[in-house]
Amino acid sequence: MTSDCTISVLRDVLRVYDHRYLSLDHVQRERLVEGTRRVIGEEGLSDAARAALPASIRLRAFCVQHGLSDELERLIRDEIEGGPAGAVVVGGRIYAMYPYLRGVSRQDADITTEVGVDHRLDAVTWQSRKIRIRGFAALQRVETNRTAVDVILRERTSGREHGFLAEPRQERPGAFEAVADPAVVEPGRWDVHVTATSLGVTREARFGSVRGEDVKTVEQRRTADAKDVTVYFTKGGHLALVVTGTEGRPSSLRARLGRLRRGG
Repeated sequence: MTSDCTISVLRDVLRVYDHRYLSLDHVQRERLVEGTRRVIGEEGLSDAARAALPASIRLRAFCVQHGLSDELERLIRDEIEGGPAGAVVVGGRIYAMYPYLRGVSRQDADITTEVGVDHRLDAVTWQSRKIRIRGFAALQRVETNRTAVDVILRERTSGREHGFLAEPRQERPGAFEAVADPAVVEPGRWDVHVTATSLGVTREARFGSVRGEDVKTVEQRRTADAKDVTVYFTKGGHLALVVTGTEGRPSSLRARLGRLRRGG
């Protein structure tokens, strides 16, 4: 099964194995599984199909091919109830762990490209002339007590970056606090990202769209080292900074005098 058309058909067939499958009676399930098994073929998924399909689809195909009806139902229920399996890192690759699925190949359980970052912003405040950011970031599905977090400012147009090491907080793995110094940041619009690294695997995400209940989204402005800095949230809810230089900016008194002269 290598053609794009066949892979597309297989994807559509296996997508039915969700709440719709659970609503079928025993006879209907058997008919669906038998028809799906014919689509998969006796040899199972090809390497091309495995590379094109996500792990959730590959594992459904594995259960169907080997007649694992109980395991298939449990797999579907776990996903519907929001309880995805944990994962383990081996040699820089991430594999889903399903103790009740025996004989699954590493290729079928490989979720390396599907794992992102779970993150949450807990607070963003000014600390003197620096910006204190507190939150949480960790690899999805990988349980570990060792997660290193960095906060990255990336300029929206040029792509230039400034990184700030985050210090761990004790309340849970992945909790962190970072202090960003606008003094080292050039004028521009800077989006805030977080990276989480565990067991040699690093993932990155834009930060701020997931927030604690107490986080206020009003703009926070301050002058720091001859720069005007505004902390704000984008339309998409992400945390960002606008940095502008203050060189040549008139003082408030000069500005008022200028307006008086223009009015006269």
